[in-house]
Amino acid sequence: MSKVPHPLQVVMFFVMAVIFATWQPFVWWRVGAAVLMLGFGCYGLYVLRRSRRKESSQEPGELE
Repeated sequence: MSKVPHPLQVVMFFVMAVIFATWQPFVWWRVGAAVLMLGFGCYGLYVLRRSRRKESSQEPGELE
């Protein structure tokens, strides 16, 4: 199983964070959940970018 998240999965974390932050009633634990989901979304973006950088750096070496 790949450790790289699907791009849709990363986008959904950001969407869920916005929904949790704006859904009524607005209570303190919703803020915590939104911040946690934004953190997971940012980590997912980091993992996606790192994996794409690794793939692009490996391709020229494999052609030679």
